[in-house]
Amino acid sequence: RNAALSVAVNQSTENASKNDSKTDDGYSLVSVEPSTTAIVLIEFQREFAAEGGEFYSNCKPCLDKYQVLKNAEALMKQAREAGCKIIHVPIAFTEKYKEIDEKFIGKKEDSRYGVLDEIADHEAFQESGGSADFIDSMKPVDGDLICAKKGLCAFFGTDLGDLLEKNGIDTIILAGFLTNCCIESTMRTAYEKGYKVITLFDCCCAASIDAHESSFKHSFEMFSIRTTSNLVEFSS
Repeated sequence: RNAALSVAVNQSTENASKNDSKTDDGYSLVSVEPSTTAIVLIEFQREFAAEGGEFYSNCKPCLDKYQVLKNAEALMKQAREAGCKIIHVPIAFTEKYKEIDEKFIGKKEDSRYGVLDEIADHEAFQESGGSADFIDSMKPVDGDLICAKKGLCAFFGTDLGDLLEKNGIDTIILAGFLTNCCIESTMRTAYEKGYKVITLFDCCCAASIDAHESSFKHSFEMFSIRTTSNLVEFSS
């Protein structure tokens, strides 16, 4: 049964990739049409990606090993120049994290748990105070779009779907934080909605190197075309 599932997944990925080919390490050479492609940049914010951020020390080993910020900035600029739509997806909460409490059935502080509870316990990503600000190298510019969220998946409770539809987008390239959390949540939803989903190994980051590598190795191939920033070609 597992072998049959593996064959089905591989076939599905090959069909989605169409004319893309793979390198020896399993990552795809991908060519995209800029006019129908969006670069969705998730949570390039101070809490994850800047010295002094609440979760920066957790992310730093992965950031450093794969040069995530350098690669993401270069990819963003290249894609913008090619004519892709750039969509920034920050996460931010009010001071008392009411938005998190309301997600859980009990709708009160002692009902929450998991990663959102950890964010609240660390008083991270607050709308006021600057902790949820974009890092300087990944700030939006004129022509970019911003789609703020209060949860994990970039589609849930946001206008991302409308933005993609209005701009004629059929291909999404994902980069950002955290690989095994918001990137994965958004990837799975985008896949089920029928988008061609591309994930960039060297432009995503998790709170540990193991978590990052394991996600790309074991689950991302089922829901996306895995590649690296240097293997993406923007057709003219």
